[in-house]
Amino acid sequence: MGAFEKAGKRQWVPARPGGPSRITGGAAQGGENRAPPVRSRRRSSRWALQAASPAPSRDPRPAGCGTDMEGAAGSGRRPLPPPGESEHGSAPRPPPARPGPAQPCGQDSEPRRSIKAPGPAGGREGARAGRAAGSGGMAQSVWGYDSDNGPERWHENYPLAKGDKQSPIEINSKEVQHDSSLSSWHASYDPGAAKTILNNGRTCRVVFDDTFDRSVLRGGPLSGAYRLRQLHLHWGSSDQHGSEHAIDGVKYAAELHMVHWNPKHGNFAGALKQPDGVAVVGIFLKVGNTPKPEMKRILEEIENIKTKGKEAPFQHFDPSILFPKSRDYWTYHGSFTTPPCEECITWILLREPIEVSSDQMAKLRSLSKNAENEPMSPLVDNWRPPQPLKGRIVRASFK
Repeated sequence: MGAFEKAGKRQWVPARPGGPSRITGGAAQGGENRAPPVRSRRRSSRWALQAASPAPSRDPRPAGCGTDMEGAAGSGRRPLPPPGESEHGSAPRPPPARPGPAQPCGQDSEPRRSIKAPGPAGGREGARAGRAAGSGGMAQSVWGYDSDNGPERWHENYPLAKGDKQSPIEINSKEVQHDSSLSSWHASYDPGAAKTILNNGRTCRVVFDDTFDRSVLRGGPLSGAYRLRQLHLHWGSSDQHGSEHAIDGVKYAAELHMVHWNPKHGNFAGALKQPDGVAVVGIFLKVGNTPKPEMKRILEEIENIKTKGKEAPFQHFDPSILFPKSRDYWTYHGSFTTPPCEECITWILLREPIEVSSDQMAKLRSLSKNAENEPMSPLVDNWRPPQPLKGRIVRASFK
């Protein structure tokens, strides 16, 4: 009969949540008819549902923590820091994140501490992990030219190093195609654009101001003007090798690269993502009896940048004085020869090498790839071996 039934002066009241049923009124309460208000079943049911519901979360972390950051694996890890700067002056993309301990959400965490690899009790997988940790693998090291981080292992962190348009290459003159449509190239460099010379532990580099078209390269296989950004060198531990490109199996003592980028892509970082983003002029250096005196300007500054991290002013320098007399060239589409090895370069390799002396080469080899407070370690053999051509065509401006 609805919320209650009447029987004489007595009233039966249904049980409240957690309490017994009662009889009110009549003899049960000394004749006093003072029954308390009776709540409806609907309201009592709502109370019961509320009582059964769990308490609201008091988790102080921001919404989304433990889902987007942790992902399916619940690792909450952050990407590893970039392994280092590439030779063309850009910050290479960091390698894929490795599994690691969860980081606190919503706050900056301290650098991750190294974790000891499991001992023999860890089984075969633990032993493998221990060997990897003890070998200083590419996952935790900066790329370089040593056996543990050299060109043969770059692809571990930079998959593009195994791409289809990688550089350098070996040029076989019998397979080169003469292209009569290739025009001559020309450079217009402002000596005032030169800024600094530095030793970054991998090469000797000269940096130029590229904020506007004050030093540009035009013509040849290029469409439009490309701004000069920097030049650097690659060399060997002896006069018999050191260049990155090879011509009919022959390598030179060193190779100089002048790096330019296409301003139509907005900035250097944008140019790295485009197939016509960068143009590099490559010049071979061979040891001879009539060394080019213009190289003296660069080598004079070697004493000021002996160790890694050293940088010195380098002003009023026109790099066009380093060009050989002949403007004949080979051209092909390739990549940077250092990680991340972006495939965005139109190469212009000059046919005629310039000469340097053995003393000048010894000066380059006197640089150290270590910092001032570390033992001297000669900066030599900073070259990448030739990569597969993979169907690419090499064109020549000459017969």
